[in-house]
Amino acid sequence: MSPKQLEVFVHVVELGSVTAAASALGMSQPSVSKSLALIEQQMGFDLFTRAGGRMQATPEAQEIYEQARRVVDGIAGFERLLERVRTYGVGQLRICATPALAINVLPQAVQQWRRAHPEHGVVMDMFLNNEIEDAVARREYDLGFVLRPSEDLPAGAQIVAGGRMVCVMPPGHRLAALPEVRWEDISPQELIYITTDARIIAALARSISGFRERPVSALETNRYTLAINLVHQGAGVTLVDEFALSAADRAQLEVRPFAPAIGVDVVSISSGRRVIAEPEAAFVEVMRGLLIPRPGRLAASK
Repeated sequence: MSPKQLEVFVHVVELGSVTAAASALGMSQPSVSKSLALIEQQMGFDLFTRAGGRMQATPEAQEIYEQARRVVDGIAGFERLLERVRTYGVGQLRICATPALAINVLPQAVQQWRRAHPEHGVVMDMFLNNEIEDAVARREYDLGFVLRPSEDLPAGAQIVAGGRMVCVMPPGHRLAALPEVRWEDISPQELIYITTDARIIAALARSISGFRERPVSALETNRYTLAINLVHQGAGVTLVDEFALSAADRAQLEVRPFAPAIGVDVVSISSGRRVIAEPEAAFVEVMRGLLIPRPGRLAASK
């Protein structure tokens, strides 16, 4: 079965109509019908039956559909890769990072990096922390920056900067009188829970007995920026990694280290595209230079 025949087969299964598949593929209806007939001849079994004016996939067609879908998606991804190489050659660096890093740190890093690499283009996007590794593994991006608990780092992980979890509170809050904040110091009713990343939540749960046992009245969000803005509004206190505060208005916040210390590192993940290895390594070093001082400045604000 040729790639085009696979595409025809997948579209007819998903759309249930030769006419709809032809429209989606930019083909004529007779061409799609002919392609289906050739596929069935090659396969040696029927792929569709007509039921209520629609093309109904046979059990045999349903059996091969999922694999066919993966092949079609793979071919489409390969064609996108070819188009990127055709358009940009090796002179484009594609980077993604968590929202806090992408909004607040990547623009500075790109500006510095391009002074030394003016011939390169840059694509810069942001994803949730748990989406970045898959995006880089699919080679949609060359380089990703993720947050990982220090105790949960994969072998050979390239650490860009190390930080820790901190407690963030409004100015004048009673916890601001403490040199560090422990779980027992925090009232469960005032804690703003963050549900963004399962690995960081698991690290908190391992260090804090009862962390997952939250009251029904708990306030939760899946974004660090929302949690910090809720603290700005006086809605409570929250636990975040230091890097989430990279662009926060510190005049409107008090920050104290959380104890026991829970380390959180910025880790770089590479797609392994060799042709971009040198400028990629240079970009990681620029990010390291921007990030390493940040936790120190945060700690100094105790």
